[in-house]
Amino acid sequence: MSATDGAYYIPSAIDKTVAEVIVNQLSSLDLEEALVSDSVRDLSMRNSQIGWIPTDHWISGMMSHFVHHANNEHYNYDIFAWADPIQYTVYDGGDTHYKWHIDHRRSQFYKEKNLIRKLSISLCLTSDYTGGELQVLNGANRVMDTYPMKCGDILIFPSDAIHRVRKVKTGKRISLVGWFGGPKWK
Repeated sequence: MSATDGAYYIPSAIDKTVAEVIVNQLSSLDLEEALVSDSVRDLSMRNSQIGWIPTDHWISGMMSHFVHHANNEHYNYDIFAWADPIQYTVYDGGDTHYKWHIDHRRSQFYKEKNLIRKLSISLCLTSDYTGGELQVLNGANRVMDTYPMKCGDILIFPSDAIHRVRKVKTGKRISLVGWFGGPKWK
């Protein structure tokens, strides 16, 4: 485990066998083209397919463990629940990517909880791809950190950090992405 100014990286947080179980269990998810906003599709900005996992699924419990660990060790944010369902993301070679963006926003799915996204988590489930590095601009100086993200790696970072997934050149990059939330910042 290592923590930079803004990101908390856990290499090999889960082993390949667990990653394969997750991919196999979620292989029947209905995938849709990822959107940039609620109804806008822009392949120059974001090109991937996504599916959704409910926050009461066993996988979200495992991911929650890592978020709470990183929060206790590094962030100490006021967080208490998933802000939205877990996103199953597939980048399948070629021109698949997600340009610079932030995750920080009010929960779209759990509006009644009045949550805002505070911590983002990315869990990589595959290694048989090239490219697809996760890059995060950290801290006031906006230093860019690059994470190759191989099978089992986890990266947790503030949801207001600017980040991207570089183009996947070959192979299939599958990951789980989630956002833990809490009350408005004070």
